[in-house]
Amino acid sequence: MESSAFICECVEKKLGIETPSGRVGIWLDSPLIDLIHGTGYINRQFPAMHRQFYRYGIDIIKQPMLVYPTLHYQNGGIEINDRCETNIPGLYVAGEASGGLHGRNRLMGNSVLDYNVFGKRAGQYAVDYVKSVKLKSLSLEHINAYEKELKEAKIETDRISPMLLPLYTPEVVKNRQLTAHYEGTLR
Repeated sequence: MESSAFICECVEKKLGIETPSGRVGIWLDSPLIDLIHGTGYINRQFPAMHRQFYRYGIDIIKQPMLVYPTLHYQNGGIEINDRCETNIPGLYVAGEASGGLHGRNRLMGNSVLDYNVFGKRAGQYAVDYVKSVKLKSLSLEHINAYEKELKEAKIETDRISPMLLPLYTPEVVKNRQLTAHYEGTLR
């Protein structure tokens, strides 16, 4: 509901604030959080967020922060059995990657149950599996096969290796990061 309200304000009603990256956000009245819950609440409950903003000269205890919903969790759909095994031998999955105990649409604290219960279970069964694995000699043949497949398909790419997950960073952000990096200003 929260993300939907943000999107409604920014996209549908066009009431958002444009950010330096060209995206649109809304002001979150973060000083109100300490007023409601008492002085020090932000530092106790959100210390990393407070430090992150403070590094850039924004004190979220005194100033509102500009926010917009982004990819929070990629709730996956990898099928697993009761041992957290996938159909790929030796690959165990827990939490959001499998859709988790709470399904594909959950936020925040529900993931604790997923990774505590199913993470432990996946870890225990993975240990059992590893004990039965017989190692073969190591090679880099998979890289040669990947390069050959690209060449045969006439695919030109600047990718160094196969990618398991897609990149979610918008082009405008990636371009600014690269520019800043090469100018020596990336922090």
